[in-house]
Amino acid sequence: GMLGTVMNCLALQDFLEKEGIDSRVQTAITMGQVAEPYIPLRAVRHLEKGRVVIFGAGMGMPYFSTDT
Repeated sequence: GMLGTVMNCLALQDFLEKEGIDSRVQTAITMGQVAEPYIPLRAVRHLEKGRVVIFGAGMGMPYFSTDT
């Protein structure tokens, strides 16, 4: 579910960082220790700075598929 997608995001971020690619993870649910909250303007700013932005946790709505 949502936690699984965040775990995958963190794994992808780790891979990218090891390859020298600056990246950020943003999530729809609060996970301050491991990811930024999803804030559209912040995501755009990261992109403007050349960073890869990885989104996790779907829409942050329990019992609603992250695939939807």
